[in-house]
Amino acid sequence: MDKKMEFTRGNPQEEAPKRIEKKSKRRILPLLGVVLGVLLIVLAAVLWDSTAFDGLRRAVIYASAEKDETGCAKLYTYAAEKDGCYASLGGSLVQATARRILLLGEDGQARYNADVKFTRSAVVSNGQLAAVYDIGGTDIHLLNSKGLVRRLTAEGEILSCTLNEKGALAVTINKSGYKAAVVVYNEKGEKAFAFHSSDRFLMTAAVSRDGKTMAAVTLGQNEGVFASNLVLYALNSTEPLTDSLLTGSAVYELTAMGKRWCAVGEDGLHILTADGEKAAFYDFEGSYLRRCTLEGDGFAAALLGRYKSGTQARLVTVDDEGVLLAAADVEKEVLSLSAAGKYVAVLYSDELVIYDKNLEVCARLEDMSAAKQVLMRADGSAVLVGADSASLYLP
Repeated sequence: MDKKMEFTRGNPQEEAPKRIEKKSKRRILPLLGVVLGVLLIVLAAVLWDSTAFDGLRRAVIYASAEKDETGCAKLYTYAAEKDGCYASLGGSLVQATARRILLLGEDGQARYNADVKFTRSAVVSNGQLAAVYDIGGTDIHLLNSKGLVRRLTAEGEILSCTLNEKGALAVTINKSGYKAAVVVYNEKGEKAFAFHSSDRFLMTAAVSRDGKTMAAVTLGQNEGVFASNLVLYALNSTEPLTDSLLTGSAVYELTAMGKRWCAVGEDGLHILTADGEKAAFYDFEGSYLRRCTLEGDGFAAALLGRYKSGTQARLVTVDDEGVLLAAADVEKEVLSLSAAGKYVAVLYSDELVIYDKNLEVCARLEDMSAAKQVLMRADGSAVLVGADSASLYLP
């Protein structure tokens, strides 16, 4: 009788999982290596504050943009207006004039187009929201990159508006019976706070980054001399937290810079703590303030002239501790100054130069005779505004 041969096939229920596990490991290990490599690149870019990651991000986001030989993509076309003011808004461009408010998307199409009758148009932006308003009027149009968010009517003639990064709006107004007043609207457009000044004029006001406090710059007299004060209020109280005297008789701008307040005066930058106490002062040392921007991430950039007129000037960047980060001599005309993220853009009469906050050159674009204003973006790109069109420069 023939003997039957028996073959041991094993137990499929026990060994199949082992075979699958081995294959999975062979597939997963290379993938983990790729992911780890990407994470290391991102970590290196963050640790060394490199602009390379921003360049990679721009290359991905704007891969389909049609650029000319200079690296500019013409995205926005509009009617030429002498009194136009502009803001870059999450990829869109805002144009505000005495007759019209226009919001253009990167596809060139109008996202918002409204006829207005403004005396003097103005626009402020935090990068994601923009408030377009009429200086001396009462109308405020709040926009995002897609269109109109809401319209507000101020309780008096508007002197100035500021936006914090969360969308809270501080509106300084003329109000009957007072020297001036400030009304704060929260990110939902609801009235959250009102401050009325009977004895001192109000120059400007701003809401803190966390939306819990409001700072206002007042102008009055101190020992017979005009002086500015910074008054700080908690939005849930009618009593001031602090009232700090600022040197100099004029303050042009106020904003939350980093974790502190920064007030731009004619004689220097006043740095105050989140509680409104004096922290530092960067002295202009007799130089004339030509231009200043507080839109950088935790720093201010200022153009200081050696004389009242002429092209000789000094470009400086100052951090939120009042410490000078960098300075560079300027020997030609500056048409526009803008900052966002860790970048500073300077539009000269013949070229555009993008610096980092330490004034190291990141990009340079020559032959800029058609541009009249630059709007820096946090990703390292910049919008070049001309008379009837604007282009996006992608370094």
